[in-house]
Amino acid sequence: MNIGILGQALITESVMVDLVTKSQIQDFFSGCEVVIGHLETTVLPAAPTAAFKDRTCHYTTSKNIAILKELGLTHLNLAGNHAFDLGPEGITETLAVLSKLGITGVGAGSDRDSACSPACVQKATEEMAIWGRDCGPQPDIVYANVAKPPLKARPGIAGLRVERMLQVDQKGADQLNRINQETGYETWSRLRADIGYDADPTRQRFFGVPFSHGAQCQDRYLIKSEDRNDLTRRLKQSQSAHHLLYLHQHHWGDDWHRSPSWILDECKSLIEAGISVVAVTGNPRAHAIYRYRDGLILSGLGGFIFHTQREARYDDSVWQGHVVRVLLDQGTPQHVKIMQIEVGGLPSSKHQLRAGTIQTMAFEELPDLDNT
Repeated sequence: MNIGILGQALITESVMVDLVTKSQIQDFFSGCEVVIGHLETTVLPAAPTAAFKDRTCHYTTSKNIAILKELGLTHLNLAGNHAFDLGPEGITETLAVLSKLGITGVGAGSDRDSACSPACVQKATEEMAIWGRDCGPQPDIVYANVAKPPLKARPGIAGLRVERMLQVDQKGADQLNRINQETGYETWSRLRADIGYDADPTRQRFFGVPFSHGAQCQDRYLIKSEDRNDLTRRLKQSQSAHHLLYLHQHHWGDDWHRSPSWILDECKSLIEAGISVVAVTGNPRAHAIYRYRDGLILSGLGGFIFHTQREARYDDSVWQGHVVRVLLDQGTPQHVKIMQIEVGGLPSSKHQLRAGTIQTMAFEELPDLDNT
């Protein structure tokens, strides 16, 4: 099975693609059973709707995203930080428009079950399940929920939500506890716990951020057990033998040129759970490609189309991306083709989508994440 994978398409206006580049990208993905990217926008419904964000609210039209179908895309991950910019109406409209274009949306749906379910692709005796997930940070309202009559389910995205925890040494813990006491936060937290408002009043928190003791100070991120267990259950119940998970994350860390170590550890866990390919996006910069056991980890796909209004504030690295083609045999990657691209900006931008050189690597030639 051949799979094409590309980064995020932040589309707000028309997309400029010259005929040569269009042909090169189409040729690169030709013969792929799946070509998937991430849609970093939402489709504006015909009926008047409200924005659910005041800053960086991205929306577009069906005409503007039709180019993605022309370039060969078959699937789009919608689980990301802009899917809910126009609320439930935007989710519903985007899914409907993609369906009309012949593109399957994953990672979003009318309720939690439809958002969390995969799209399945069959080739001869092989079947692959395509999953979409977002690990935030985002408010809970963006994630699809279940109906609780008389309330109906809320459309939204599928999550692998993350809880952030600050680990501090004893000196740091003493300082945080002192501040909590002197500002009244400790008393305020106890009063909320007394009326059952806080779910876990025993955990130490510093103005909402959980913290724990450790030998050194560090930021820790933990996937919520509820979401991890739900994905594990669905993987076990799936009839598909092979799996691809497209993961969106906006935890960029202190080095924006590589994925945070905890994201890489989570990618390992996903491979260990039975996923063949983990594709990560969120940061607009392209990051390394790794092998881990029998699985492939695309640790940061970066951009494909990037209609940002802040172009001058980004460095050149955000315009240097890549798209990937993977050959799998019974779910195991055999080789990887990598095409370098110039990421496409707004129609007025000097940066327009361009195809570059292609490199082919055997799976065994990729850096092993265990030894990196």
